[in-house]
Amino acid sequence: SFKSTKISHLTKLRHHHLHQQVAMVEAFPFPVEKDELCWKLVQESAVKEPGLEQVLAEVEKEQNTKERLLDYIWGAATQVRGELVAKARLVVPTLYGLQGESLKGNALFDVLKWLIQQGM
Repeated sequence: SFKSTKISHLTKLRHHHLHQQVAMVEAFPFPVEKDELCWKLVQESAVKEPGLEQVLAEVEKEQNTKERLLDYIWGAATQVRGELVAKARLVVPTLYGLQGESLKGNALFDVLKWLIQQGM
């Protein structure tokens, strides 16, 4: 938890926003871009929400709080990626008829590689 309810509010808004970003725009942002991406989302929300610009200034002054905020927001990316991978593992084999004993190991790998190369 954060010192201020406004910081918590800002954090939860951006956590939700990153869920949307990962699901709709960029599913696998690079971890090295974590701080930059999350901070950009925080800044965007501070402009859109009344009263959050002051909270943003407060967070900028406290490096520990800023790092915790960015780590929490980044957790949304990990969560959504995990959900996307799990759903893909359920749907893709059935969708492309890749079920059964004949498609395991290298054979499955070769078929999946071909599908990716075909842009399917």
